[in-house]
Amino acid sequence: MIIINRLFSRGILLFAAAILFLSNIGPVRGAIAASPAVKQFRLYATDGYLTLPDGKQVYIWGYSLKNEPGSAEYPSPTLEVNEGDRVEITLTNIGPSNKAIKKLAHTIHWHGLDTDQSNDGVPHTSPAIQLGESFTYKFTADHAGTYFYHCHVDTVEHLQMGMFGAFIVKAKNGANQAWTGGPAFDKDYAFVVNEIDPVWHQAVEESKPYDRTAFHPVYWTINGKSYPDTEQDATTMIEGRVGQTVLIRIINAGYEPHSFHLHGFHFDVIASDGRPLPQPISKDTVLIGQGERYDLLVKFDKDGMFPLHSHNIVDNTNNGVYPGGLHTMVNVKKDSEIAQKKTIVLRAELRSAVVDGAPVTLQQTVASIRGYYYIPLRFIAEQWNADLTWDQRDESAVIVTDQASFQLWMNSKQAKAGGKLINLAAPPVRMGDTVMVPVRFVSEQLGADLSYDRTRGEIKLTATLHSRDLVSSDSGTPHDHGTPSETGNAGTAPDHVMAPLTVEIQSNAFMPGILTVKKGQIVTWINKDTSYHTVYELNDLFRSKNLYQNDRFSYTFTEVGTYEYYCSIHPVMQAKISVIE
Repeated sequence: MIIINRLFSRGILLFAAAILFLSNIGPVRGAIAASPAVKQFRLYATDGYLTLPDGKQVYIWGYSLKNEPGSAEYPSPTLEVNEGDRVEITLTNIGPSNKAIKKLAHTIHWHGLDTDQSNDGVPHTSPAIQLGESFTYKFTADHAGTYFYHCHVDTVEHLQMGMFGAFIVKAKNGANQAWTGGPAFDKDYAFVVNEIDPVWHQAVEESKPYDRTAFHPVYWTINGKSYPDTEQDATTMIEGRVGQTVLIRIINAGYEPHSFHLHGFHFDVIASDGRPLPQPISKDTVLIGQGERYDLLVKFDKDGMFPLHSHNIVDNTNNGVYPGGLHTMVNVKKDSEIAQKKTIVLRAELRSAVVDGAPVTLQQTVASIRGYYYIPLRFIAEQWNADLTWDQRDESAVIVTDQASFQLWMNSKQAKAGGKLINLAAPPVRMGDTVMVPVRFVSEQLGADLSYDRTRGEIKLTATLHSRDLVSSDSGTPHDHGTPSETGNAGTAPDHVMAPLTVEIQSNAFMPGILTVKKGQIVTWINKDTSYHTVYELNDLFRSKNLYQNDRFSYTFTEVGTYEYYCSIHPVMQAKISVIE
């Protein structure tokens, strides 16, 4: 009887445990479903070189996406996650390509993020990563905002050498909001500001001592670029349309304060150091100290080209030459666009698509790989009229449209989009000679709506493409500032004169700077810069009007001699023409 009672009691306990287990299945499953996403990145600490606008190269240290000594980026790759994500970033110290320097330890400090001490990257409390070692930093991105990361080993030297990069926490689910539930924006830019003293960099490269109290920078950079190179880089040249709102994140990773001024607009300072301000502050100039970050929200209510630059005057030079440094442009275009709807229908396992009702043959069959649909990257580039380039050295593809740019590496789940490093759910692959990409990733980057019709086995992409008017409605040219026949003495030379030679105005320089022509030769200057310039002969023999982008000026040289000329707006721009018989 005792045995039976014990068995009965044990059965009751087992039954109760089973009921309790079954009653907890729902909540347990709910907890698993609600667990935050995990964003994983891999970085490598190494060295490299940075080319400055005047052609000078400086030795740098930094973080790289490649497991390759000498591949450091300046600044290091921008990392982007969403609020609430679990973040895991593995740093491997692969050492420098320069074998003559010391093999130093490195870390990553997450500047502005409230991590625990073991993930803070300070050698006093967090492990220093020695040559050949790796460490994975783990934390939760609790607050949407603007941050940056840098090495905290011998910070004075390592930060100046280039070991820093932007860290952006977007709103939940990646919404285009300054923070979850905060002000919305159409586009955002992250400007990482720093300064360079080449004396320090040369001393480090040559393993020589130097005086750290003698810091005299002569180059100032935004995302590693100085003016005029800032106008040629998609991460530093701000592009927008009338009616859009743009968020500009300014990160001062350097040792000097800077005063940034925006022409043509006031902006709202909405956040500081990764936290919203109690109330926005309307300004046109903001002073940003060392290590600070400010988020600026600007609404474009007019079109035109407007400078954004530091008001510390020496910040606008390149090794003493003006203009340069912390200067870029804001290019706001009219919203005079013709919207064109594009619909692309694809089917898995077929080598064809239907684009706006017309059949199109693909370079490769639409594939389903591990639950993700893949389509040819070249096909997408063709449909968006995008530029597609392939770099055989690291097997990467770059695609650029008017509104988007991204870079993908074969078989890698890391990609760059708009200059920021992001994670992919599935990596690009190669099928034969065709690069295949996940359809969801390209749809998100190109602003297309993606839908699936399971019953019909269809994948549908729907997008609105915009073709901007290149010619304004009230003028026959983009800039009505005179035709070649109205400037100089072009058009007056006899018919037998030789065809004109061309001097391009680009990157604040006349190219070529020295030119030899024959008597009777016509020389034509073409402005390729976004800012305007002039052509003034030193003794007033010829003078152009303001030459806007793509404007021309011509002059016929009828006398033998040497002619020096310059830009009256940027007098450091000088050049020479020699005329011979």
